[in-house]
Amino acid sequence: MKRDSKTQTLSELIHSSVFSQRDAKNKINSVIKHSTIFSFWENIVGAKFSKFTKPYSIKYNKLYVSAKSPIIVQELNLYKRNILNKVNSYSRPLGIEITDIIFNYKNYCAQNPIQQKGVEDTPIWFEKTELQQVELDEEKKEAFSKNISKINFLSDEQKERLTEKILENEQAKVLQKKDFEK
Repeated sequence: MKRDSKTQTLSELIHSSVFSQRDAKNKINSVIKHSTIFSFWENIVGAKFSKFTKPYSIKYNKLYVSAKSPIIVQELNLYKRNILNKVNSYSRPLGIEITDIIFNYKNYCAQNPIQQKGVEDTPIWFEKTELQQVELDEEKKEAFSKNISKINFLSDEQKERLTEKILENEQAKVLQKKDFEK
């Protein structure tokens, strides 16, 4: 069977869809939007609940929040409609509509032991010294910095911090790949 020059093989299609720059930009924008919403969590639920809860994910228009105990989950469920309205007041301008909030207490300790100990926010499966030993491609570093610098709603300090975290994640991926190959 003759292949049309405009068609792609399955591996070409997968590679182009998984590793396209547009997808990377969309993922970065999505992460930034989610973390922006998470940064307003105390404004949304108040100081009382923000001490014992932490939003950790947005998937399929649902906000997932970990809570310290089932009692807090139960109380938050009483205020769910109000919290949902407040969350949407922050998320809608970013183009995200939250339709539901899922409160979960089972993963609270798994989500927060690093913060409780005051340890810096780095990928938990590698030490910072291990990450610093990984050299990343300069073009990749520049591409991340360039894309992040285009984001208007972040301060310079936030852009710098985000770039640092993304690069640490990339370093962790390299180390994880090395561990997997062993």
